[in-house]
Amino acid sequence: MISKQLLTDEAKNIMETVHKFCEKEFKDTLKWDAEQYMPYELWGKMGEIGLTGIMLDSELGGLGDDLFLATVVMEEMAVYSPAIGMTLGAHTILAGSVINRKGNKAQKEKYIPDIAAGKKVAALCITEPEVGCDAGHPKTKAVKKGDYYIINGNKTFITNAPHADIFVVYATTDETSKKRNVSAFIVEKGFGNITVNKLNKMGMRASPTGEVYFDNVEVPVENRLGEEGDGVYIMMSGLDVERIGLSGENIGIMKGSLKAASEYAAHRMQFGRHIIKYQFIQDKLAYMYTQLELNRCYLYTLANEWNKNKGSRALRAPTAAVKLQSAKAAVKCAEEAIQIMGGAGYMQDTMPQMYWRDAKLYTIGAGTSEMMKLIIAKDLEDHYTTY
Repeated sequence: MISKQLLTDEAKNIMETVHKFCEKEFKDTLKWDAEQYMPYELWGKMGEIGLTGIMLDSELGGLGDDLFLATVVMEEMAVYSPAIGMTLGAHTILAGSVINRKGNKAQKEKYIPDIAAGKKVAALCITEPEVGCDAGHPKTKAVKKGDYYIINGNKTFITNAPHADIFVVYATTDETSKKRNVSAFIVEKGFGNITVNKLNKMGMRASPTGEVYFDNVEVPVENRLGEEGDGVYIMMSGLDVERIGLSGENIGIMKGSLKAASEYAAHRMQFGRHIIKYQFIQDKLAYMYTQLELNRCYLYTLANEWNKNKGSRALRAPTAAVKLQSAKAAVKCAEEAIQIMGGAGYMQDTMPQMYWRDAKLYTIGAGTSEMMKLIIAKDLEDHYTTY
């Protein structure tokens, strides 16, 4: 595959590390999915080989602020369990990397080492019951009183919430401001008055998700990320990272779907021939291969570009495009794998049915596919002469 030629030696090594780890440890993926069980007993082992430190500074115990490497990790882990990949990505790419990129020296030194080592689990809190795509207007409030902010409100659909030790929380800090006065905070579970309810999902079932309630939670002023009112800027830059990094999961789902379907078609006999010999099946496999190659080449290129130009607004539309297209392709590839496998593909003891349920999340989370189209269209409106 041409796309694999884009891998650096370092990326090949970490992909092989993830592959060997998952081959050994992820024997019960389908069981975990059925039981909605996240095997946190593996969390420490993942920390030992550096996986809980992706997107975090190497001098603080991470693997470095490298989105390309993080994307490769997400890709390979998703072949075995998109849900555990999602749990890891929420810990590092979503929450940890925000502290790593936007935190001050004291904040980073306090929180990053434990996040990188997997000693503490992190979660990102943006979505609310009444605030989805309009994330820049949270109902959650943070009122400053002396040396503390008092946070009240609730967040929903929060990955890792049931087990999180550290939350990155976005809240409105000045309701009277004509501008969107949103700020970001590092909130520890130990600050008290935080309640979490676990949610029951269609897919990503091994990844714990919950609602988080903040009731007069006292957060020290020194736990605010950046200046008061910097929240929307921090949020948007973080979403670009999230959309690129977690699109690696879509690549892994495509890769796993193609592998499962190809192996089945090569052995399944009908009418005296292996079904891989029939053009209907070949058409589906060729589609899946093409989508895997095109999306992987685009994603690798974009992740490398982000490493060179971190925070560039010029990457906003390409980032939306890669999430939009890779999510759509992942859902379709998983669906085609199910179709190729027929009745067997519909059974819960096969991977494609899990891939299909898991892939659907990426047409919704981190911005719906419809929102991705709006971002792209806005960029076309503003810069159509440059295309």
